[in-house]
Amino acid sequence: MAIEAGKNDVNVALFQFATNAAGKVPAMFENILALYIMNALKKAAGLQVVDLTTPVRDGEILSLARAFSEDEIREASRRAGADVSLWGTLHFTPDGSPLIDGLEVVMTVLAADDRETTEERCFAFDALRGDVRAGILELDTAAMEDLVEEMLLALADIIGLERGKLHMERIGEGLSHSDRAIGYFVYALRIAADPEVKLRFYLKAIAADTGFALPYTNAAQLLLGQGRYGEAMRLLLRAESRLEGGGLEPDVLNLLGVATMHMGMWDEAVRVWERALELHPEHIETMCNLAAAHSMREMPEEAEEYYGRVLSLKDDYPLAWFSLGKLQARGEKYEEAEASMRRYIELCPGDPWAYYILGTSLLKQGKEGEAEFSLAKAVQLDPDGEAGTQARLELQGLKG
Repeated sequence: MAIEAGKNDVNVALFQFATNAAGKVPAMFENILALYIMNALKKAAGLQVVDLTTPVRDGEILSLARAFSEDEIREASRRAGADVSLWGTLHFTPDGSPLIDGLEVVMTVLAADDRETTEERCFAFDALRGDVRAGILELDTAAMEDLVEEMLLALADIIGLERGKLHMERIGEGLSHSDRAIGYFVYALRIAADPEVKLRFYLKAIAADTGFALPYTNAAQLLLGQGRYGEAMRLLLRAESRLEGGGLEPDVLNLLGVATMHMGMWDEAVRVWERALELHPEHIETMCNLAAAHSMREMPEEAEEYYGRVLSLKDDYPLAWFSLGKLQARGEKYEEAEASMRRYIELCPGDPWAYYILGTSLLKQGKEGEAEFSLAKAVQLDPDGEAGTQARLELQGLKG
């Protein structure tokens, strides 16, 4: 299987690496490694990653004692639509000792078009020290980048990626060189389950490295999701002052605009989002937020323009199709609303509101048979909800 580096329609399924040790230290290393691998696949190789590592259950750190079988990998990869599958084992040394001073990584690779064999590569890593009893892990992040570079080069050879098109300097892009900051960040991102625990560890990561952008944006998203808009705004203003000129500054400004809008400051939010677009003219989330803001102020032409810009960049972006269709239906552009909703339904077929808006748009065009089908689908998908109730009323009116 030959894959061109930077080809974004190639999916790599990343599975959990099994370990010969249990506890916080092996689990932390395992999850830090997964973070670096995903970063390398996305940024250095330009591939998409499907994260199939085992999720946290009620805050419990789960380590696999055995590697997945090939049959398990094949079936899970097929369901995920993966072209390449990646998993393996981590053997911490010395065996059975609570004091860890080394590691052997075995990486196993399976390509979707090869139904017979897998390929393995082994890597030694001695740039960590750990005490399982005390839960202490010391890690050289520069050496971690070197390890992942070796793994990426081996993967490239196995699946036919061109080495010359890999951007190895991007393996650690956006991550911290502080092992403490990385440890806190990974614990919040991949291990902690409780939102308050996650927030606490994101803030610890920021304290350990004030220039590490990802903990700011992740913590802000947590706060926004909890309706703590003032706290999110204060954190994002700190991030803006510390991260000016960094690669994630548009993301920070986009979230700052969201917090500002929820604080009731429409004009200020729009100005923040416009600044984000000046830095990154193709920032899709910002354009969607600007479209929604203009729609809120009954400025449909401006809103449609932003949604159109999003879809010219990413034709399969569901939120833009749904929001555009809803806006068009509200503006009595029923043919356009029909086309937008049909495209959205292709991407997200189970949304009752989409069938309701499609049905009413068809009804306004006199397409009663098609409208009846769409409205009935909305009722079927949401029999007791608002979308289903509204669709049922439309059906009753249609049938006299």
